[in-house]
Amino acid sequence: MPRFSANLSFLWPDLEPSDRIRAAADAGFKRVEILFPYEWELDRIERELRRCDLELVLFDVPPGDRQRGERGMLCIPGREEECLAAVRQALELARRFGTRRLNLLAGMLPPDLPREQALAHAATVLRKAGDLAQAAGVQLLIENISPPTAPGYLAETVEQAAELIAAANHAAIALQLDQYHVSMVGADPSAAAECYASAIGHVQIADVPGRHQPGSGTAPITAFLAKLDELGYDGSVGLEYAPLGSMDEALAWLPLNKR
Repeated sequence: MPRFSANLSFLWPDLEPSDRIRAAADAGFKRVEILFPYEWELDRIERELRRCDLELVLFDVPPGDRQRGERGMLCIPGREEECLAAVRQALELARRFGTRRLNLLAGMLPPDLPREQALAHAATVLRKAGDLAQAAGVQLLIENISPPTAPGYLAETVEQAAELIAAANHAAIALQLDQYHVSMVGADPSAAAECYASAIGHVQIADVPGRHQPGSGTAPITAFLAKLDELGYDGSVGLEYAPLGSMDEALAWLPLNKR
């Protein structure tokens, strides 16, 4: 069973960020991930990660203006330098934290720009970002995000995320396979894992439709995790879900010896 990573942007929502780190350690986790740590107290986060002996396995590159609903700048003409500056910022923080994987959001498809042109632009910028990441010993990930969460996102399906990765054709670029978003478009996450096994750099899970812990909805997460085992996936599986009930209830499905 792959090692699980507690997503601190979702889990322990009632706690302050540094307290979430301690809570994850107390719950038996060795790995954690964060969406956007930039607004957190970085010195304190770094100190708590070291004190608790936790590995920060993943966080996201700054996505642009989140208040305006931006989810990355990769596919937006005219934002290339801003996108690459965000990658550099994330790489510097990754060096500080010892993080080896960064999620680079593909961006929302600009109005009136054909998808083919947006994809070509994104691939060009992604190759440049890949050069930066490779020099730093970091892997950049492209994630699928389904329409219910981000209508108009460039990579709404795992197939579209894989298409962008293939277009960039860079050794430092891999797939972040999000089982929740695969399930939300009615696809089979186990089939997606098998199809793109060689490209997967990180995995995230949540049940559907509510995006809560496994067992709260209808997604075949047990079968999906078994498929990862079968495929020999040895990376992290991020618990990117909103707790339903208490945190004890939200983690009850996952035995201590699997964390």
